[in-house]
Amino acid sequence: MVTPQQYTAKLSEKTQLNKNYCLFQLELIKPNTINFQAGQYLSLEIGGGEKRAYSIVSTPTKNYGVDLCVDLSPQGKGTTYLKNLQPGDEVKFLGPLGRFIVGREKKLLFVATGCGISPIRSMVFDLLEDKKDKREIWLLWGLRYVEDMFWEEKFRQIDEYYPNFHYRLVLSKPPEKWPVESGHVTDEIKNLDLNNDWGAYLCGNQTMIAEVKQMLQDKGVPEVNIHFEKF
Repeated sequence: MVTPQQYTAKLSEKTQLNKNYCLFQLELIKPNTINFQAGQYLSLEIGGGEKRAYSIVSTPTKNYGVDLCVDLSPQGKGTTYLKNLQPGDEVKFLGPLGRFIVGREKKLLFVATGCGISPIRSMVFDLLEDKKDKREIWLLWGLRYVEDMFWEEKFRQIDEYYPNFHYRLVLSKPPEKWPVESGHVTDEIKNLDLNNDWGAYLCGNQTMIAEVKQMLQDKGVPEVNIHFEKF
């Protein structure tokens, strides 16, 4: 693991992904490169001596900066700080941090709800596009409404391009006559044939993680193979 260090960066671009979710692209100033592993996070200074943790959504090959995907709806101090940032503004953070990284299990299951997709997006794209990993990989992503959707097209594209990758987006509150999956990620897990070959990587709210963790163990996934990051 790389030793965390202090970084100064500037906001190079801020992109609204939908009503609540925003992508912040930070370009490093000093040091001007960062070495991290997919799934890790940083601790961002938000003023007044306070810090907030945000997972890195970009992949390690982009070592001249980091991207953060943030749900701005909570209106807390961290989201307010980020919402007020303008391109060119400087930020400071400590990183990389965390041990939520992909292991050597024979098959991989990723489960995310909401903005929990951030570290998992980094992991999936690092595995498929950068490392050309051939293991069987499943991604289950739970959102509430159609309006919450983002990155859908990109995940569908890599689902079609990589035969070892399988993707399911699940809406818990879909509109009438919704043509694809609805319900919760737990509904999708029921249909998967899992055993001790699998490693699971979960990121989202505590309730989801607790439910999924129990389901996976009931299906024969060893507890040591279940890794998670709570939001």
